[in-house]
Amino acid sequence: MVVDEAGSARAWAWVEHLRAGGTTPWVAFTGSVPGTLSSGPLPGAAQLEVARRLNHTAGAPSDQQRRLVERVLEQGGPGRGQPDLALVGVDSDAAFGAPPVDPAQVPAPELLRIAVGLLADLLARNPAPAPTPAPRRVRARPWHRDYRLAGDPLLVEVARQSLLRAGHVPGLRAPVSVVLADDLCAMLSDVWSWRILQGGTVRWTRWLADWERRDTLPPRLLLDRIAARQAADTGPSQVHVAINAPASAVASLVGAPERSVDDPVRLSPDAVELVRQTSLVLRVLVAKEQRPRILGTDLVPLLADEQGPPRAVLARHDDWVRRQAAGMRDRIGDAGYPVCGDLDALIPPEPVPGTRPTNGGVLDVALRTLLNFKERAL
Repeated sequence: MVVDEAGSARAWAWVEHLRAGGTTPWVAFTGSVPGTLSSGPLPGAAQLEVARRLNHTAGAPSDQQRRLVERVLEQGGPGRGQPDLALVGVDSDAAFGAPPVDPAQVPAPELLRIAVGLLADLLARNPAPAPTPAPRRVRARPWHRDYRLAGDPLLVEVARQSLLRAGHVPGLRAPVSVVLADDLCAMLSDVWSWRILQGGTVRWTRWLADWERRDTLPPRLLLDRIAARQAADTGPSQVHVAINAPASAVASLVGAPERSVDDPVRLSPDAVELVRQTSLVLRVLVAKEQRPRILGTDLVPLLADEQGPPRAVLARHDDWVRRQAAGMRDRIGDAGYPVCGDLDALIPPEPVPGTRPTNGGVLDVALRTLLNFKERAL
């Protein structure tokens, strides 16, 4: 391989430009330095482009930003992606391997591989501080109504945590049972996302295809069976099925003030996909039992602002989803449980709701997450 000395001098000047927080693309950069600034090889084109995009997203240089850029420039990509790509205008006449490239032309999956690898490494090496002792449990309000919650795991978790904070604890004394639901496409997205946030790594398309092949739903979404189990203990009249119900209505069902239940918030499909890809890398960096804690304690809180609609169900699954939803609607209706909302709302509307992640979208979330994490790790 022949090294262009003028190109090399320009390249090392660009590296320093990026270290200082610069955002000028390689093709537009005209700086230069005499000789070289390092005895080692230049960082790869993908690393350089990730560093430039991080600077662009950060908006202002800082010591922490410089350290983050240094980590990016040193970062190798995990998995089976391409080796480090040479920078066009510096190296030429390579006898083998990929040709030199303009960093701006590196495919988004390669940039994402670098960003996810660095994020996973930082998470593994910089665990969150030990949690402070849990506050004393809030005393239950006198004469509160006992309750149970079941159904969509995302809706259940939000309702349970907000009720506990307000002093409304679940109980076993002839409780009211509330089965929380949404349209079936949203609930499938919620269950898969919940599994990913617990450390799962299965792809959405494979997971959904497996359930269609079995012609059944995940156990947490067999709402008619869940309601029947609750009714065996409490009687059908005490089992309420709440479908896309306002938070205030859920609070009323369990005898709590209207503001006791928070509205559910979903991570965007791009954010959940970032969690999944990060979890894949963490599989080789930390013990299996550590992954749920790292994801739940360290990563997910950094994604609090990355909200969005559920993940879309592919069109090829549409008939199966609608058939499952219609069957569930009919069985719940025949059982005669009190319903908060419209049973027909179990059937997804037309067109099928939700969005799908993109490599570019996941990369943007990864860059913002790295910038959030640098405050603690760097």
